[in-house]
Amino acid sequence: MKTTLLAAAVLAFGAGGAFAQEAQTAPQKTPTCAEALPQIESLIGQADQAGLKTETAEDHVETARAAQTSQDEEGCIRALVMAQNDVLTQAQEATPAPETRQQ
Repeated sequence: MKTTLLAAAVLAFGAGGAFAQEAQTAPQKTPTCAEALPQIESLIGQADQAGLKTETAEDHVETARAAQTSQDEEGCIRALVMAQNDVLTQAQEATPAPETRQQ
């Protein structure tokens, strides 16, 4: 479930701020705050249902909402990326390391 959550997280935000893009691909358009906010809220909801700690991510979303109200697009996106990164970190920490087989 948590691995699925991690994959969903990457797809939900298009790996916007969390992962470097390949040099040969064209850069993707960064979503607007209004576009990204519901995606990140959904991601946090999925993380919460999976039993991950989401308080810090929720705080970042509140910061994003405040920035959106102030028409601070950059501040909103920055806060949403922080929320996304927090959820991704939680998912990675909760995913057990693959076992190595000895032969």
